[in-house]
Amino acid sequence: MSDPFLLSSSGSGRATAYIESNKIITAKGKTHVAWLDTPSEGFRVKMRCLDHATNHWSDEVTIGEAIDNHGGPSLTIDGEGYLHIVYFSHHHPFRYHRSVRPNDSSEWGLMEQFGLDLTYPTLLCAKDGTLILSARRSHNDKPWELEVWKKAPGAEWARHSTILRSDRMNYSQYAASMVWGPDHKTLYLGYRMSQIPHIVSLENMFSYTALGCMLSPDEGETWTKLDGSPLKLPAVEATSDIIMSTDSGQGRVIESGAIAISPDGVPFIGYSVRMDNSSEGYLATPLPSGGWKHIHLNRFLPKENRDEALIMSGGITFNGKGQPVIVAPLLNLEDGKSYWGHTSTKLVRFDSEDGGHTFTSELVGGREADQPQWMPSIERPTGFNDVPDNPSMIFTDGGRGAGCDDVLKNKVFWTVLD
Repeated sequence: MSDPFLLSSSGSGRATAYIESNKIITAKGKTHVAWLDTPSEGFRVKMRCLDHATNHWSDEVTIGEAIDNHGGPSLTIDGEGYLHIVYFSHHHPFRYHRSVRPNDSSEWGLMEQFGLDLTYPTLLCAKDGTLILSARRSHNDKPWELEVWKKAPGAEWARHSTILRSDRMNYSQYAASMVWGPDHKTLYLGYRMSQIPHIVSLENMFSYTALGCMLSPDEGETWTKLDGSPLKLPAVEATSDIIMSTDSGQGRVIESGAIAISPDGVPFIGYSVRMDNSSEGYLATPLPSGGWKHIHLNRFLPKENRDEALIMSGGITFNGKGQPVIVAPLLNLEDGKSYWGHTSTKLVRFDSEDGGHTFTSELVGGREADQPQWMPSIERPTGFNDVPDNPSMIFTDGGRGAGCDDVLKNKVFWTVLD
């Protein structure tokens, strides 16, 4: 892996978080990168651009403010080369811009707002230029949901459908990520539904978690299970294609990362089962006869790290050889402290040469002592971006902070997974 390039020294506590939101776009000799910064004036979404011909990075461009450390960006690009970005919200309307010029992130058009009480955007572009977005919708009087929004070329954003709904009131998170199939028409959505009826603190809550997958054969108009069985919307856990589920009363919590699709159209979903002092990572792929194959990833860790906890809230993509590449956080939980922002957190990379049946692994990046290195976000296909044969990623080097509003000075790095 190439030496990391320092994008910023004032990253937020979640500068590159929410990896379901694509933050890197490569097109026609440029790579555009977005993250959530915290300069002295508060939370700001920033961008820089790498010109491949000169190997020169542009200066920072400020896109706009964010409400707190949940308001980071999601990027895509359309067939004409215009960049699109959604950001800002944590239970608020989203903010949206289109770049003024194709393949140029230095200047952006007027800001548009849309939606109510939305968080965690994913953003893709269909063949005809329609933008498709998924996001969590929070409610005061009913279970929280996952909504799909669309913006046709020249039109305003409009809520299209509600596709998932929790079974319980109060708090839910979906960790939903969408990706195109090889035909640029079929949509796959992977999600980790986390339902938390009562929150005391990050370290003291009871949760129900389920990992699932949905498919749309028609650009998000209708949704089915992977076998083509129609889903009545909004789907709930009992009616969805569930890969696995558990609850914290059993001593287990599911974590997951972004979904990826192999060149031959097979969904790959990384997840982990976290316990008090350990975490086991897996790669799930559907079996031809139904059900899922689960590949245990901890056994492929370097020998000296196999007793550590693998948290699969990481990135996955396919390189130019059609092979899966995974980057995920790895840490030591023997001290009993919370996994979130644990100071021992580092990044591990998994590579395969047989389509994801077996892997080799190595630690990547270098980190300061007592500083977590985490939240890896890898470029993935969003419709029209030219994902390189060796994709790149960004990650955060620094602590989580005490709350959503903390202004921190974390380092934000970009690197190529070569």
